[in-house]
Amino acid sequence: MASFDSFGPAFDKDTPVLRLNYGKDPNARWVLWPLFAWRVVAPVPKERKLNLFQRAVLGLARAGVVRINEVGERLLIAPDLAGLVALELQQMDLLDHVGKPTKRGLTMLEDIEEEPADEAQVGHVLSDAFTGKLWPRFLTGDLPVADVQVNDDGWPVLLSGSAGDPWKDRTFSILPTARDGVVMVRPSARDVLRAARLHRRQRQRDFEEIDDDRDVPRLQRVSFVDDRPQPYLLAMRVCRHDSGDWMVDDPFGHGEAVELRARLEERLDSHKGLRPWLAPLVGSDPSAPTLGQFQAEAAWRVEERLTLAIRQHEAARDRLVAMQRALLEAQSYDAPLDKWDDVLVKAQRAVERALHIVYERYRNARPPLFMKLAQSDWEFNRRLLDAMAADLNFQSPLPKTLSSVRRGKVQSAEQYGGGTLRPLVVLGLLCADRDDAHPLRRAARTSPDLLHRLDDLATARDRAAHDGTATWPQKVQRHVDTAYAAVEALLLAR
Repeated sequence: MASFDSFGPAFDKDTPVLRLNYGKDPNARWVLWPLFAWRVVAPVPKERKLNLFQRAVLGLARAGVVRINEVGERLLIAPDLAGLVALELQQMDLLDHVGKPTKRGLTMLEDIEEEPADEAQVGHVLSDAFTGKLWPRFLTGDLPVADVQVNDDGWPVLLSGSAGDPWKDRTFSILPTARDGVVMVRPSARDVLRAARLHRRQRQRDFEEIDDDRDVPRLQRVSFVDDRPQPYLLAMRVCRHDSGDWMVDDPFGHGEAVELRARLEERLDSHKGLRPWLAPLVGSDPSAPTLGQFQAEAAWRVEERLTLAIRQHEAARDRLVAMQRALLEAQSYDAPLDKWDDVLVKAQRAVERALHIVYERYRNARPPLFMKLAQSDWEFNRRLLDAMAADLNFQSPLPKTLSSVRRGKVQSAEQYGGGTLRPLVVLGLLCADRDDAHPLRRAARTSPDLLHRLDDLATARDRAAHDGTATWPQKVQRHVDTAYAAVEALLLAR
């Protein structure tokens, strides 16, 4: 393994750009991805007019060996196989009915013996600059270097179209940072052959005929032309999927590139500006939004708010996405007013799930946590919980609706995994009082009013779940923010 550290930056604003797909799409977003191109040369076998057995049987026939058993003995193959090959040659009009070569068969043998040697084919394979992994692609001939101009900040703008109808595409470049290792690993000859083989198979699977100028040859061996590769930025087109999500077009024309999307997702949090660059692609169609589009936009906004780290807690993420989707639906122009109630219900569920996740590590606590609470002395419990909250640096005293939660509800949450928001909050306080590393202790330092906000959420949710006055939409966003803050503090804060 080698690095470019000693040679200076391998990738910068002036790195040449490779571009394999074009088209005028004002809604597309172009992302430039760093890679290395390794130049190789390989002999490309000529397409043979006859296979090995056919050539051998035809040659024996010219030498006078026409009996099937004798042909099989000479070639060390079964007589049935020798007879099948002879039948194929007769059907091709290369052998006559007694097994002797026809005039056409003799001409074919002469042509085969005069066939030129295999041609040398120059091509390139590409390796990922972040991982060193070889892409399953083989490019023949010269690399398609894009025409570009630079914008006011020095970043490349892709040029296409004609002189009379020019087209420009702005780009976002993903360049390795100081935290990234630029991996320059020369692939083995076997890796190159495998990449070419996989590329050819995919082309044969995706297209009935391979007849373009960049055909993938059948390679048997390769040699490297240069010891070091050339750095390039590969232009990748990112566009909006019908589902409302974003997708990456395969630069080599093979439809949707799922793996490339995964590579981009890994960079959403580490490369500032990438998420805002792709954000316009995500969301619903304002004229006719669908639930799938709302779902895609909700997932994007959750990860935009909490980063990809929330994926470590799938259950909590799913509930946050449900909350955000309900919010998007409620904000649509023709949504009924009761949609706002749905947002509150789902917001509380998201926080409850986060509290359940945190509690898992305390499930076998001994003695049971709820035993600290009095059975019926509510004043004792109020003073106890207020003191715990103050000790953790939360705003105190607590709201009466929170400090007066019955011991039985806390016991149910602890022993049976149930419970609504307030009993789970009290259970969390009891855990934090016993454990100096509990997430609530960290949460108190940044959000001392968090417990009061959670109690407000529970109150709003209770009102939404019962017949009464309608929910005020302008207050719902505050409770949504509370849900995000609570999940982040409980599961993601370090």
